[in-house]
Amino acid sequence: MLIGSLSLLIWFTGCCLGSFLMVIGTRVPIHQSIVYPRSHCTNCHHTLHVFELIPILSYLIQKGRCRDCQQKISILYPLTELFMGFVFLFIFSTYLFFPAEGLFVTGIVAFGLIFMISDSYYQLLPNNLMSLFFLWVFLGRLIIHPYPISFYVFSGLGFFSFFYLVYQLSSTPIGGGDVKLLGVLGLLLGYHPSLVALLFASLSAILVYLPLILSKKVSCEHPIPFAPFIFLGTFIAYCL
Repeated sequence: MLIGSLSLLIWFTGCCLGSFLMVIGTRVPIHQSIVYPRSHCTNCHHTLHVFELIPILSYLIQKGRCRDCQQKISILYPLTELFMGFVFLFIFSTYLFFPAEGLFVTGIVAFGLIFMISDSYYQLLPNNLMSLFFLWVFLGRLIIHPYPISFYVFSGLGFFSFFYLVYQLSSTPIGGGDVKLLGVLGLLLGYHPSLVALLFASLSAILVYLPLILSKKVSCEHPIPFAPFIFLGTFIAYCL
């Protein structure tokens, strides 16, 4: 009974964090405060009350619509909350006896989710958030480094330099934000796991977008938010 209650509390805490990360991911890229104005409907600007902000439950009770104007609420909100709830449970059970690494991984997932939201909505990876992510990874690797810290530093520099040259010298659609992100992930994972992450990221992007392009639901010129696929590959590589 106690274990079940604790698991529910951890899950709900993760859901609440997921809701907050959604606010960061949708507001920071367009230079809005994450504090003011309070959470509101983007269509009618109705300020949401406490009972409209309960993770997942409020979405289900309101049938995915604003209580006032009946505008549809993005499914990304409950999915993000649900995802972070189960991530919290996974991290708690996996890193129970390694709290420092558990905190480190939680931060990586949180930043990853913010960037996935930001890139999906605006095709932007804000520099201020990228700087904080770099600082988090760098400080974390100073404490937790199965290999010499130089291994991670040179990997990060190598990945950033390579993709920066690709960005400057070719017509590839890779963005400047992706270049910085890949550099930070090189610092996080090291050389070989970063290659694995990049492989999975590319394959998953092809699997998702190729059918859409062939069916003409998406044009070839349509910008692809690559950050979600980069982080998917990163999570796979980190867990291998």
